[in-house]
Amino acid sequence: MQQFLIPDLFKLYNNFVLYHDRNAKYYYDNVITGTGHGKASDCVYCGSCEIVCPQQLNILQLLRKVAETFE
Repeated sequence: MQQFLIPDLFKLYNNFVLYHDRNAKYYYDNVITGTGHGKASDCVYCGSCEIVCPQQLNILQLLRKVAETFE
C-alpha cells in the first residue's frame, strides 16, 4: 500500500494555483514524492482517505487535479 502525503500534496497544489509558485513542480517531483511517497496518480481510488477526512474533502477528485497539474 502506497503512502501519500495528502496534506502536503494539497498545500503544494494550492500554492501553485493561488500564488503561481514556480518551484511547485520541483517540490512535487523531488521533495514530496521523491522521498518514497506516492504520486497523486498512484492512488487506487479506494476512498478510505475520504472516510476518515476530518474536513470531509473530496480527496479523490482533488488528487486527480494534483496529478493533472504536476504529472
